[in-house]
Amino acid sequence: MKILADNAMPYWEEFFLPLGTVKTFTAGELVTDHSALPLSTKLQAYLPLVECLLVRSTTKVDQALLDKMPSLQFVATATAGYDHFDIAALSARGIQWYAAGGCNAQAVAQYVVCALLQLADEDCFLIQDKVVGIVGHGNVGSLVAIAMNALGAKVIVYDPPQQSSLDQHKQFTCSAAENNSITVPRYVQFKDILQADIICVHAPLNSHIGHPSRHLFDASAFMQLDSEQYLINAGRGELINNQALLEHFEMATKTNTRGLNVVLDVWENEPSIMTALIPYLRIASAHVAGHTLEGKANGTFMLYQQLCKRYKIPEKVQLNAILPNDNTKLTQLMQSALADADALDLLGAQQLVKKMCHLVYDIQNDDRVFRHHMAQFTSFARLRQEYPIRREFSALRLDAADNRITALLDGIGFIISNDSTPSQLKK
Repeated sequence: MKILADNAMPYWEEFFLPLGTVKTFTAGELVTDHSALPLSTKLQAYLPLVECLLVRSTTKVDQALLDKMPSLQFVATATAGYDHFDIAALSARGIQWYAAGGCNAQAVAQYVVCALLQLADEDCFLIQDKVVGIVGHGNVGSLVAIAMNALGAKVIVYDPPQQSSLDQHKQFTCSAAENNSITVPRYVQFKDILQADIICVHAPLNSHIGHPSRHLFDASAFMQLDSEQYLINAGRGELINNQALLEHFEMATKTNTRGLNVVLDVWENEPSIMTALIPYLRIASAHVAGHTLEGKANGTFMLYQQLCKRYKIPEKVQLNAILPNDNTKLTQLMQSALADADALDLLGAQQLVKKMCHLVYDIQNDDRVFRHHMAQFTSFARLRQEYPIRREFSALRLDAADNRITALLDGIGFIISNDSTPSQLKK
């Protein structure tokens, strides 16, 4: 098997070298327009032989590239999104393709948890007192729902295509729910989502008949929201009309009122984002919610699994055996607090959870770095490329007795005692 892989994929050597002949390229090397630098002679000679092309979102797989690869049979991206694929061109050539959907879902869900815990700490509220509305109940949204349930919040979901699909299998759904084999979300209308205390946006960008998602949050939606509500978008930038959001904030300034509490990790027109929005946001970052070592490595692993399946090769490499240990340790004070967690009141318990999440991921630092560099006209794309990969909660393993806090920590992705699998990933 002749493989060409992006060398930015973590652990590509461990996963792909056992499968065949592997050559790698760097981001930008496969650009085919006239302004691109010439490909290396070695790479040019290899392109006609390539059977499997493995990329990330930085490589556009279009007709021009396909014309250089007549032997190509399979294309895969180690990212959840596949906007960089020309699906029509691939279909016309009979080339199968794959995207690692959900590879970084855990990372994005934990970004949302950290954002909410930070805002709750600043604004002195309990998440368990809030109604959380989740827009899009797919790979990420479902994990956010699990985490919010663990934190005690009431969860409602807006996902018309999923709801319609489940309604068609209502008898099965009800039977499975009665047997506790699945958890059926509480579906609501969009107008109900706009009444939620916290709104988390995780829907895909689509033109679904009757339920298009582009600019789902527009001027009309913002008129129905107030300064006591929180809106977090770690899904797709185009789901929020950024110009309408800016006008919402500008109107609040003119009328001397507070605007909506907004967290943006994704933006319209990336990388040419609307920087005028930044000063109004509670938390802002450069589309990095999913940039964890685990999320990126899982993308590589999912491609490995697909190749093994396609070519009927036994899987011999496991992700857990490759990921390095994390050296983060709890302070003695935090260890004592965790051991005596049942003595904490509700606010104290939530603050302890926030501190433990902060040990793994400091979302405030991402916000500070983003604001500083964007104020200096740093490239949004460069911020993403140079982002230091962080770890997920599962990297911090906790040896602790069972209590209400350890149950909560398990529910948002930490590993407790000898349990090696975060609860969201358990089947």
